Amino acid sequence: MRRNRQIVVPRADVEVDVDMESFDEAGAYLWGCLLSGSDIGLPRDYYAFATWEPVPTPDEARSFAAFWQWLTDVRRRAAARGLSFSAYCYNEQAENRWMLSSAGRFAGVPGIPSVAEVQKFIADEQWVDLYAVVGAEFLCAHGKGLKTIAPAAGFSWHDPEASGENSMRWYSDAVGLGGGEPDLAQRGRLLTYNADDVRATHALRLWMSSEQVNDVPYAGDL
Repeated sequence: MRRNRQIVVPRADVEVDVDMESFDEAGAYLWGCLLSGSDIGLPRDYYAFATWEPVPTPDEARSFAAFWQWLTDVRRRAAARGLSFSAYCYNEQAENRWMLSSAGRFAGVPGIPSVAEVQKFIADEQWVDLYAVVGAEFLCAHGKGLKTIAPAAGFSWHDPEASGENSMRWYSDAVGLGGGEPDLAQRGRLLTYNADDVRATHALRLWMSSEQVNDVPYAGDL
């Protein structure tokens, strides 16, 4: 149900959807991004920055640095062309925590931003938490989780078992925790799952910006 007659969701010329995958408290092993919007000379596609060494591992520094450098390059390219930029996540708590943690843990490693740089980014209006936007715009009787909300925008995950809980098991198999052989098929499954998550936030944003969102009843009319 809509809280407001007019739904407002921040949009920009160049947009990046971000989703991070972590394994419990051990570390962040995957940063996935979907680039869309105006042309900045990069393929408008899904990008994955991952480590498949069991976390915690120093290789997290490499994957996080690659993610941060790519994101910084996108922002610079947009600014150089006079285009607006926004990056989106769904419930920024997890992404913010691991960006700050990674910057602190790997300080001094080439490509790793300072904690101050990360703090400046997450405080910027360019960093948009769609979870907060959904909460401000809708009354959600069945919860505001992405797996609950995105289907209203017509989105569905490729994997019928897609969930954060199941991704923990897939990751354990993917890196061979407990001494088993790493399961490469599960790595592919995790990448598909992450790609779907960022495409879900993208689909949700497009739906919220469209006339179709007006099919959702407005509370003031009831």
